[in-house]
Amino acid sequence: MKEAAKYRINYVTYQIGVMFFMFVSLHLKDDGYNGMQYGAVMSFTPLAVAVALPFFSFLDRGTQGRKILVACSSCVMAVATIVLGFDILSVIMVAVFAASIAKATINTSIDNLTTVYCIETDQEFSKFRAFSSFGYIVANLIGGFVYLMGFKWILVISVVGTLLYLVGILRVKPLSLDQSIKKHKPDFKLLFTNKPFLMFLVYQMLCFAVMTFINSYDIIYQSSIGLPSYVFGITTAIRVGTEIVTFSVLRRNKRISYKTMLAVTPILLVIESVCYFFLIPSGFIYGLMIFAGVASACMIFANNKYLNKIVRPQNVTVGLYAAAMVQNLFTGIMTLIGGSMIDKYGVKYLFLGSAVVLAIAFVFTVCFVKKEDRISFADPE
Repeated sequence: MKEAAKYRINYVTYQIGVMFFMFVSLHLKDDGYNGMQYGAVMSFTPLAVAVALPFFSFLDRGTQGRKILVACSSCVMAVATIVLGFDILSVIMVAVFAASIAKATINTSIDNLTTVYCIETDQEFSKFRAFSSFGYIVANLIGGFVYLMGFKWILVISVVGTLLYLVGILRVKPLSLDQSIKKHKPDFKLLFTNKPFLMFLVYQMLCFAVMTFINSYDIIYQSSIGLPSYVFGITTAIRVGTEIVTFSVLRRNKRISYKTMLAVTPILLVIESVCYFFLIPSGFIYGLMIFAGVASACMIFANNKYLNKIVRPQNVTVGLYAAAMVQNLFTGIMTLIGGSMIDKYGVKYLFLGSAVVLAIAFVFTVCFVKKEDRISFADPE
């Protein structure tokens, strides 16, 4: 099998392996738990990722190091997925926490590994990242229909996906570029005194975290207005399918700046949030997913590319970890708060809050995020 194909297939099997995360909250809701309880369980994933990332960043030392991390984490993920089948809240909380820590290293390592591979082979990262989106579509379409048979069947499919991913990641060849990067250690002082990078982190907090928050509660919103679980699979397919198409358009258009893409994202997400707040008729949700897909594509496409423009090469990996920490920390906090808001005010007020934050994110991006061609390498020699 060609090396590029391995990376693409790994993205698909990874998404199938973690598909149960999207349905845990719905399972708990259907079992009669309140918003605070399933909101707390949902918040475990981003909070555990934020806590675990510094440790994994320290251990991330090239292809072989990542393989060891991912192999161990995949085993933890598979065991935790099986344990979820006991269907006891306290057990579910422990299992989701363990699986979330495992997901932290797998998710970040696969992107880092693929990024280095793309640099080494002079290929476009989004061509590989699109397969993560494709895998996400497949996983949620399967999950949306399989959930009707029972949550435990989703767990079975997730375990199979994780084991396939484990086999695939172990077959990836070592990367020579990793060895040269290891000679140049990251300079934390330069990174965290880099104003464009610090503004980029604030953007992650205001926009990327809110986007993840909206996606996390999307399935709860749809359930609350009476839609069956398979509709979530269909809307996910539309949203992520639009994301894939937008990736292709952005790759061909070299005139749109990364800052413009970052600024467009919160505008489109505000439209989605406002429509959810006003409880639009269910049929309009399918069209609304197009806005959501374009928004996520713009952010994902621009995120790593923009960061590569504002930091030195030896600080890219640390910068990616720092951005992921900020994203997950604030997503976790918002998800926890969101669960309690559902109990007091109803699900629609979650999206009123997200619309306000996204409006602030747009103003912040326009005023404080520098256009990449105006940055004369932020880190000095």
